[in-house]
Amino acid sequence: MLTTNQKKITALVGLGLLWGGIVAWEWLTVEEPERVPLMNVSGLASTPRPTRGRVDGLHVQLNFLAATRTQREMTFTPPRNIFAPLRADDSGAASANRPEVDAGSEQAQRQQAALAGLALFHYLGFVRLDEVSQKKGEMAVLTKEGDLHVVRTGETVEDHVVVKAITHESVTLLDRQSRVEHMVVLSEEAPVQP
Repeated sequence: MLTTNQKKITALVGLGLLWGGIVAWEWLTVEEPERVPLMNVSGLASTPRPTRGRVDGLHVQLNFLAATRTQREMTFTPPRNIFAPLRADDSGAASANRPEVDAGSEQAQRQQAALAGLALFHYLGFVRLDEVSQKKGEMAVLTKEGDLHVVRTGETVEDHVVVKAITHESVTLLDRQSRVEHMVVLSEEAPVQP
């Protein structure tokens, strides 16, 4: 009677012999690939061009030389860095972000009211956190008419004001209703209490 290990070894030897037989049979029945010279089957047949006058050495093509001369003489402007932050003197880029409105329109009045509401916020300070808490975002302390708000970037204050960005020097607020942005700079002194 065969044990389990002996059965496994017998099955392994049997499979090995079977595979060895298949490989040997394939090896003996494979034919050598047919060798055929290469020829142009489709397209135009290439024929050697007749040379007018045999020129030894290099031949300078003046038309290519003239084309490269004009390319070298062209002046190129350096590419603009599209990832650089906007500067105040970039009139085209900065003005594209500000909506142009008529001062007498209803929309302009709403924007002025929203801007006046955002101007009531005072930036009191920047909260420094340990490394674990800092991954959640920077924190700032804002006050408006006696109410104290400790906020992070992306949080909403008073249901319609979103904290868009926080830096050490300023906080950028966005009024959701009128889409007006206002930058609140760090206050040197505490706001006057009414």
